[in-house]
Amino acid sequence: DSTDDTTIQNINDVMLMEGSQDNILTTVDTITLQSDMIYTIQVSFSNLDGEFNITSSTNFTTYDTQSIDITSTSGEVCVVCRFSINTIAVGCEIQIFQNNIMILPPVRFNRDVNNIAEGCISNIIAGYYDLYVYDVENNHKLSELRAIIKNQVFVD
Repeated sequence: DSTDDTTIQNINDVMLMEGSQDNILTTVDTITLQSDMIYTIQVSFSNLDGEFNITSSTNFTTYDTQSIDITSTSGEVCVVCRFSINTIAVGCEIQIFQNNIMILPPVRFNRDVNNIAEGCISNIIAGYYDLYVYDVENNHKLSELRAIIKNQVFVD
């Protein structure tokens, strides 16, 4: 799991315009981010008197694989990889580990026209597993860093 703990940009002066019912935030900044990273954006608001403070943060990713859905049944794990809109990835690769040992050869699923890659991996013995998901780039090579890690997925 890769994270970038450095601050890319700190914007202190943001204009908040008074509107009839809604306040309008009027600042636009463009920041170029590295691919295959997980970032956290934090926004803080306070009034001039310092009486009203709100801070909120959220994580987002620049991996092609944005999220995965996992279901498991008897001896089988099914995975759905969901990709970003303008992805260059051709699919995702799933690696299954137990106690830091890969238990099966990696499995690749190809992305379809709906930006989804899905499939099932069978013949898995009951237990808890860690799933590592990698982007498969348009040259059919894996991204260097894992896009998503799901720990302790139970297979019955």
